[in-house]
Amino acid sequence: MTTARELIGRPAIVSSYLAPVLLIGGTLVAGAMSPGYDSVRQTISELAAGDAPTRVLMTVFFVLTGLCHVVTATFARGIGIAGRVAILIGGLATLGVAVFALPSVAGSSAAHTAFAMIGFIFLAAWPLLGMRFRADFPWLVRPAGSAVGTAILTAVCVWFLIIWSSHSSPVVGLVERVAADAEALWPAVVVTALFRRARLLGGSAPKA
Repeated sequence: MTTARELIGRPAIVSSYLAPVLLIGGTLVAGAMSPGYDSVRQTISELAAGDAPTRVLMTVFFVLTGLCHVVTATFARGIGIAGRVAILIGGLATLGVAVFALPSVAGSSAAHTAFAMIGFIFLAAWPLLGMRFRADFPWLVRPAGSAVGTAILTAVCVWFLIIWSSHSSPVVGLVERVAADAEALWPAVVVTALFRRARLLGGSAPKA
């Protein structure tokens, strides 16, 4: 029988909830502080570009979001190890996005693009990689739930890739936000399910 400690540590609850708050809130705040910035047409990365007025602010939000993913990967024990490694890689890739920022709002960077793509791929794949087969685990981490999670995240990421690769879409920023926000939110959804199961098993989740 699965124990509460096997499912979740309290740091993962905090980190998984903070990640979407930091990413979504960060883009809203930085966007509002950037005169003329269009969140529908322009990407999130442009808020952290070398010549953007919100470069430091958005970089901090990227770093904090990436660190949250690292903590979630460490303490969300109910997710299979391969899925936790995928979340870890996604978190480190987010840090790479922050370190290798766009040189300018109108510029491009191969390293930045590579880290962004790695992040999108691994943060979409982790539900399937982290599936559990025992019936005492929550549905979201069992095969059907894991497949649904990766299917949803992959669909929005492919949508973004198609839009982004067109180089002329007027909604690339909007679609990117749908994909990035969904990937930031899904760990919190799964962690909530793990925490609820942990409370049923042990009264409350352990501190770590």
